[in-house]
Amino acid sequence: MTYRLRYHPSVADDLMTISELIEDYAGLQVARRKLEEIAAVAQSLRKLPHRGTRRDHILPGLRAIPAARRAVIAFTVDDRAQEVHVMTITYGGADWVARVGRRS
Repeated sequence: MTYRLRYHPSVADDLMTISELIEDYAGLQVARRKLEEIAAVAQSLRKLPHRGTRRDHILPGLRAIPAARRAVIAFTVDDRAQEVHVMTITYGGADWVARVGRRS
């Protein structure tokens, strides 16, 4: 069974911020590679949506998984609709919990 992947509208901003941050200290090629690694982890949730650590104390059904060594993908799973909803993607210790709170 393959789930549909949906992104919160602000995830595009998250990825732009990550790209700019990495590009500033490591260059464009490294930034592209990291974004590709993050995208691969996110896409893998379509086949294995119940991965990650449950974070029900933050938001019921919330899960978080690492990606690209320093990124965190926070998401929920709707089994009825067969959807994974990516709420935020952060990098380098950014406060993903606060972002989830603002986006829920």
